[in-house]
Amino acid sequence: MNLFQEYEKQQGWRDWSRFVELIPLTANDTVIDLGCSVGDVSRMFSRQVKHVVGVDINDEFITFCDSRKSSNETFKLSDFLSLNYLEIQRYFGEVNGIWASYSLSYLSDPISYLTSLYSVLNEGGWIALLDVSCFISGNLAKDSKYYTRVMAFEQASYRSGLYDFDFGGKMQAMLGQAGFDIVHVDNDVSDPELNFSGAASFDVIEGWSARLGRMKKLRELLGEEYAEFCDEFLANLRADTHDKRGNVRFVVAKK
Repeated sequence: MNLFQEYEKQQGWRDWSRFVELIPLTANDTVIDLGCSVGDVSRMFSRQVKHVVGVDINDEFITFCDSRKSSNETFKLSDFLSLNYLEIQRYFGEVNGIWASYSLSYLSDPISYLTSLYSVLNEGGWIALLDVSCFISGNLAKDSKYYTRVMAFEQASYRSGLYDFDFGGKMQAMLGQAGFDIVHVDNDVSDPELNFSGAASFDVIEGWSARLGRMKKLRELLGEEYAEFCDEFLANLRADTHDKRGNVRFVVAKK
């Protein structure tokens, strides 16, 4: 399973409509979808707003989105820091909404970026963030011999600026620090892949197996124990005792 196939499959596990219902969007909004992936959320927004601009750094994703876009969707191949917001405003009008799901956790300085987004947004505009908290450790049994090392790995990744495995747990505070007013918070979003109780489905296990196969730095850390770690991790996901631990968070804020 390649990355594109993984992301396509994941769309079936995300109940995007329940998040959109909690966003104060209007029919006149121009919305930016940061990290649009295969475009499912952009397409959903396009049915309810004036225009959607989807942004992703993955060329395959953008090519796919372009191939099926509607008349009020535009897709741009760009990293977030290089995105030309003045150009977007010139062509599509003032930006009234920003959506980012599982994407800002890759930024080394997210507070500075959120502050820049605050300046881009029209007065009264909204921002909605959906992301993970304790991404790997939160789906590992707490009594696992790997738990402490995995937690340390997640924290080291954050300190290095590579990826924040606990970005979801910090979003609310960061948005407040950037100047936004919080209007909705859900610190325990149910998700059949990332935050659930009971045994995972076969497809979810398959998806996690593919993800674990891409985690080169965690593999390097655990060395010869990595295969055993993966087996234990997946066994925990299959167990009826697997518990939901607030691993997915959702925050909506306004300017």
